[in-house]
Amino acid sequence: MSIPVILASNSPARLMLLKSQKISPIVIPPDVNEQEISEKLNTKDVKKLVLELAKFKANYVQENNVSLNEGILIAADSMLEFENQILGKPHTSEEAIKRWQQMRGKTGILHTGHCLIRLDNLKKVAQVVSTKVNFAHIEDQEIIDYVATGEPLHVAGAFTIDSLGAAFIKQVEGDHSNVIGLSLPALREMVLELGLSWTSLWEIK
Repeated sequence: MSIPVILASNSPARLMLLKSQKISPIVIPPDVNEQEISEKLNTKDVKKLVLELAKFKANYVQENNVSLNEGILIAADSMLEFENQILGKPHTSEEAIKRWQQMRGKTGILHTGHCLIRLDNLKKVAQVVSTKVNFAHIEDQEIIDYVATGEPLHVAGAFTIDSLGAAFIKQVEGDHSNVIGLSLPALREMVLELGLSWTSLWEIK
């Protein structure tokens, strides 16, 4: 029998990543205001920001679901570092178009903060993984058409590499899964740190 996994995220991409690894998590999204927390943290250090947000989400779900007493809880937060800016989700079409017009033909770094809690003893581990992303030089109409799909509005940096945005990414330097939303190699290492094995999370029928 596999060890239970709780995913503290409403990200379809993160859920898809775990399912691709034969892990079927219980999804419990944290009811938190990311922008408000970011403002309180008041830091320009993007690595610190994504790490603290991931920790906050993990703690929130664990503390508000005290009946969870076994398995592993996974929380994460991603942001794009681009030309000394910290870019989260654009939310509006206007902002997404503006960002793509700035990013095309250039390079950014996608940072993902990960926080895992082992629920039987509340041991916690956290880590940031960073991946360089080279954007293709795409035309204005391509940007408009892409943004019109709605896909870029609710993802960090206004792009994906596991769906329609993949054709607009010229190259990824580093961990590919990290850009989707979770670094699978880092998760495995963190699970080992918690004294469990990665394969014990697999749901094999």
